[in-house]
Amino acid sequence: MQAITRLIPRTLLCACICAGLGHGHAHAAADDPPAAPTTNPPTTTPDTTTPDKTTPAATVPTADDVLHCEPQRDLPRQKLRFFGEEWECELCLDETSRSTGMGARSEFPPATAMVFVYTDASLLSFWMKDCLIDMDMVFVDKDGRITAVHEAKREPLRRKSQSQAAYERTLKRYGSNRRAQFVIELPAGSVKRIEPKLGDKVDIDWNALAARAK
Repeated sequence: MQAITRLIPRTLLCACICAGLGHGHAHAAADDPPAAPTTNPPTTTPDTTTPDKTTPAATVPTADDVLHCEPQRDLPRQKLRFFGEEWECELCLDETSRSTGMGARSEFPPATAMVFVYTDASLLSFWMKDCLIDMDMVFVDKDGRITAVHEAKREPLRRKSQSQAAYERTLKRYGSNRRAQFVIELPAGSVKRIEPKLGDKVDIDWNALAARAK
């Protein structure tokens, strides 16, 4: 997903959170077929059906599509434990990395996350510009409390025949609800599985991360 802007006077940002984070997941299990008539007591067969947990394939850009960024590489990494699990996190600590985020990436591996770290708290707004996959987002305030949770869906890419301004007007915005300083992007489906709640405390050393932000 892409961080578009702090909703206070500041440089416009765009960061695909993304990293997103695809985060759509529907599990469907078919009912067992009725047992065939028999003169013997019916034998119960265990249902071994495995729910479909396949993440939809990433969007594949065509010759008519426009991507405004390249996938980020060599971001700072740190293992962090939150939501009761350990995550291999990429850190977006400056405006360049925050403005790109998960943009142009075609996968969001399990047990990984992208953490956006700002120098101070403000109203934040993200969009899915340049994002090829779905992802989940958790906005966190300076005290580590969750301010907003979103399951963000990828959107059609900009076409060459479309102006950038016209395209950006079509994109859904995902806001922090109130002032936030951090955003955690997770693989699609994480929010439904973990069920983070507004106001919950995310136990990370946020002060240490904030001290690294530029």
